[in-house]
Amino acid sequence: MASMSQVAASQHMYATRAGKYDDSWHPQYAKRFVRIVNPHPGQRILDLCCGTGLELFLLAEAFNDDSKANDDGVVVGVDATAEMLAVAAERQRARPELADRVKLLRHDVTHLETLRTTDALAPLEKHSFDTIVCSNAFVLFDDPDAVVASWRRYLKRPVYTAATHNPNDSHEGHESHRGIHHHEPGGKLVVDIPHEAAQRGGLIMERVARRMGLVFPSNRSWVTSVNSFRDVLERNGYHVDRVIELDHISGQGATYCTAYHVDELYDSLTKSSAFATMVAGAGPGVEMATVERRGRSIFHEEFLKDAGKDGRVFMSDTMYVYVARLAS
Repeated sequence: MASMSQVAASQHMYATRAGKYDDSWHPQYAKRFVRIVNPHPGQRILDLCCGTGLELFLLAEAFNDDSKANDDGVVVGVDATAEMLAVAAERQRARPELADRVKLLRHDVTHLETLRTTDALAPLEKHSFDTIVCSNAFVLFDDPDAVVASWRRYLKRPVYTAATHNPNDSHEGHESHRGIHHHEPGGKLVVDIPHEAAQRGGLIMERVARRMGLVFPSNRSWVTSVNSFRDVLERNGYHVDRVIELDHISGQGATYCTAYHVDELYDSLTKSSAFATMVAGAGPGVEMATVERRGRSIFHEEFLKDAGKDGRVFMSDTMYVYVARLAS
């Protein structure tokens, strides 16, 4: 049986991946993600699960406009994995011009209420951020509803200002009459979720781990369509402004895997850091070869559950990006 929690499993996986994480499709994807975030000078942005800082420093660059040299824009990056943050810290040292724009903190992003900043150990200020982002990480969490509900308290609230009536103004064609209000939207949340058929091998392996009583670093069982995360957001007090589908995330595009290649797919997955974490979570004395042998037949069974009549499994290369705000 598993002896490692979901949080510990994700930290274990990223600790082993930290040194090579940026040698992948992630840097190019980070640029696409940040364009959707569309940061502006002077904003306060909270980057949760900031990892090696790929999005973090792209966001901070938006504040480095000489014409806005005195703005107070800052990006606060929070991550639970020391090895990932160490890479981000190296990047910070290499970018001294961004030193005042970036703050790195190590903490569990699902419990921000216990986070203390380096400013005299003050807690993270509530309702103070223009934007909260979380990229390539949300499916690591056990309880999606609890996580987005807890993040609400750190977004700026929407502001509604009643207009004053000027008796010298005609009501006709004029918006200053009584009852018209000025509305400033609150802070926005930008989070991505893999398409329900993306990284399909890992998704199947997640089910294998569950059947074997082991822990897997991700939890995607709740993602069944583009509406899955929309529903999570809306029932926890957010209004979803838009959902953007980004394709060709890894550069491969949509593909199919046939039953003839299931062993090849399985063997490639057993070499991943996610599988190594799954084995480590089994507890002392459990060898990788034992887990590989037991898991293979289960993987075959789970693969065939997803296969169509032609024996093929569709594999998407798409990420859903959700832009939401606190509901009024």
